[in-house]
Amino acid sequence: FDENNLRGKQWYQRRVRAAKDDAPPSYDVTVNFQPTDYEPRPSVTPEPQHVVPTVTQGGLRLDKAYVDGNRINIDFEKHGCCPWEIVGLPDDCERYVPQELASRGISQSQWEEWCDDLMKNQKKAPSISGCLCLFCFPGLFVQCILCAMLCPISGNHPLKFLPCCYGDWHHGLDKWQQKVNKVLNPLDMHAKLKTYKPHGNAPKTLNKSTRVAGKDENYEFGILVIALNADESRKLMMEPWCNGVNDGCTSGFGRFM
Repeated sequence: FDENNLRGKQWYQRRVRAAKDDAPPSYDVTVNFQPTDYEPRPSVTPEPQHVVPTVTQGGLRLDKAYVDGNRINIDFEKHGCCPWEIVGLPDDCERYVPQELASRGISQSQWEEWCDDLMKNQKKAPSISGCLCLFCFPGLFVQCILCAMLCPISGNHPLKFLPCCYGDWHHGLDKWQQKVNKVLNPLDMHAKLKTYKPHGNAPKTLNKSTRVAGKDENYEFGILVIALNADESRKLMMEPWCNGVNDGCTSGFGRFM
C-alpha cells in the first residue's frame, strides 16, 4: 500500500509541474515583457503624385479654355468640310480639365468622359460638302427651296438615323448637354453649346482668330460655354443656342446648335 501511495504521489507531482509549464505567464511578466530583438521600422512618407498644371508659367492655358468673366469659352467646330473629317473640340482638350472645374470637384476622368462622348457624337455631324449635295444636287435652286420648306432633316423623328437627316446629331448634343449639367448644376455651374452668326458677334475663344480667318459672315461659329457661378448659370440657361442664325425653315426645326 505504501509503495502504491508513493507512486501516486509522484504521478500527482509530475502532473502539477506539467500544468505549471503549460500555464500562461503571470500578469507582471506579460506587462513588463520587453522584446530584445525588436527594431522600430522607419516611417515612410509617400511621394506626392506629379500633377500636370493646366496653366504654364507664361499664362498659356493647356486646357483650351478662355476665361470670360464668370464664364469659360471653349472652341467647338460644328462641321467639317468633308464627311470623313471629324471636328469638334480642340486637339488634346480632353487631356486637361479646366482649372475652374477642377477646383469645384470635376475630376480628370470625368472631363475625359465628357469630351469623349461629345466627340463620338460628332461622327454623326453633317459636313459642308454633304449639306451642299443634299440641298443643291442635282436640282440646284429648286431642290434647295423644296428641301428647306419640306424636309425636317434636323428633327428628332423616327427617321433621324437616315444619312440624309441630321436629327440624330442634334438629339445627341441635347442628351450630352443634359448629362453634363446633371453634374454641373448642383455645383452652381451650367454648360451650353451655342452658335453665333455672324462670327464677329461671338465671344472670344483661344482659337477664334484662326477659325474665322478667311470665313465670310455666313460662317456659323460654334462654342461651348460654361458658367461658373449660380447667377451666371441662370443667365446662361435663359440664353438661346441661336445667336443670329434665324433658321426658320422646316429643315431647321429641331436644331440644337
